[in-house]
Amino acid sequence: MNLFTTYGTNDLSRAIRFYDAIFSVLEQPRLPGWSSGWAGWGKNADQGTGFWICQPFDAQPASVGNGTMIAFPAKSADQVRQFHAAGINNGGMNEGVPGIRNRYKPDFYVAYLRDPDGNKLSCFYFHYDSEMDEGG
Repeated sequence: MNLFTTYGTNDLSRAIRFYDAIFSVLEQPRLPGWSSGWAGWGKNADQGTGFWICQPFDAQPASVGNGTMIAFPAKSADQVRQFHAAGINNGGMNEGVPGIRNRYKPDFYVAYLRDPDGNKLSCFYFHYDSEMDEGG
């Protein structure tokens, strides 16, 4: 299945800096742009999953949805921590430090951020091992 997600932004260059940083951690390169006003990340725009940002088509300010979140898988708990740090260091806001959440399975390591426009993001790792105990 091909899938892509789009978030609206009110400041494209600020959003590009933020998403370049977090997607670099997740080893997802920026895709060649379709046109002015768009930026996207992923491995192949025609296959797999892609993530895009742009200003809303209706020319109204971008806004966030209550209860809306996109979650990105990580290869390790350390990558979750790097994702969170890259986001915070590039204009994101903390919504939950990296760690295990008691309400989920004991092998679910996760961190939460808001991008500079306020959209909620998550990065998770789903295999418990001793590396999660170190710094998480």
